[in-house]
Formats: sequence, C-alpha cells, structure tokens
Amino acid sequence: MKNGDENRRSFRIVESVFLNYETISDLDFHQGLEHWKMARGTGVGVRSRLMDIESRFEQKIFVLKSESLALAECMMLLNEKISVLMEELPGLKASKVALAKQPPQICELGADGMLFGSPKNFPADTKLALRFLLASDNRYVETFCRVVRNDEPPGDDENMPYGIAVEFLGMKQEQKDILIQHLFDRESETLRMRRLKLDADQLARQPD
Repeated sequence: MKNGDENRRSFRIVESVFLNYETISDLDFHQGLEHWKMARGTGVGVRSRLMDIESRFEQKIFVLKSESLALAECMMLLNEKISVLMEELPGLKASKVALAKQPPQICELGADGMLFGSPKNFPADTKLALRFLLASDNRYVETFCRVVRNDEPPGDDENMPYGIAVEFLGMKQEQKDILIQHLFDRESETLRMRRLKLDADQLARQPD
C-alpha cells in the first residue's frame, strides 16, 4: 500500500485550473498560512471553517467507499446538498467567483506540487501564497509553496511564457488527501480509457 501511495503522490496530471498566486516574504512564510490569512482578514469566520470541514468530510467519504459503497453514496449526496447551501454563503461565493473570473489555465498537477505558466519568471526559492480551483470538480485548494525550478510552461498561452514548478508547503493533510484522491480518480479513468482503446484495437485486427 505504501508503494501505491508513493506512486500516486508522484503521478502528474494535466489539469485545467483557476489559479491565483502572490509572492510572500520569508517572515510570512515562517509564520504560516493561517497567520497570513488572519492578517489579511481571510482566516476567520464561517467560510474558512466550512471549507475545512468539507475537505475532511470528503476524505472520510473516500475511506468509507471501501467499507460500504451504499452508505458512501448516501453521504456523498448529503455532502452535495450541503455544498449547494454553502455556495450561497456570500463570503464563500465571492471567494470562488473572484477566483473563477479569470480564465482557467493548463497546469501539471501532483499531490506535492504543480507546474504552471506565468507572465513573469520567479527565481528558485521564491515563496508564494497559492490558491486554485479545479475546473473539473470545483475543488478549492490554498497553500504556501516554494519555487523549485523554472521549466517549459505546460500550456501554449503566449501570454504565459514562463513555466514555474513549485512544491506545496504548509498544506493541510486533509487537502493533500483530497488531491491524492483526485489524482487516483484521474489515473483510474486514464487506465480505463487505455484498456478500452486496446480492446477496440484488438477487435479491429480480428478477421471478419
């Protein structure tokens, strides 16, 4: 199981995300994400608590699937119902709407980091505060990160000529588990489509 978890962590997918980031000082970085959010007035209140609970709830549902699929499906429906109500909260809605106002961009996403395009370059070891919303399933993630290298950008947007590879730092374990689950789901779908293609090719090669 350990090897499977490590493989999943190293697995990378090409993903469309709504992305926002800004540089932070070494002091902000060492004081931590929660302190930084509170200093900006975004670390307290119902919005932050609900987003944290939702993340932990989704992780428990993922574990429950292996024990009772029917019960997990009921919990998923309940979570979906709660999410609909959460989306109407002014603070949460404003946060996601503001992030989604900009066009999504193509990134390479993993459990421990990501590669994204940027209109400007960042030297290695630059600290960033990162927020992103997965376009495929509306999952919201916020974390500190550190630039580890410059690379080719994953997309073909000429307005983002620099590829910035970062490692996530200070991310809550619940959010990291959600990312690993997301990667596992995408990996499983990729393998399923690959098997279907192989089956179709084999059928096509069979004589009439």
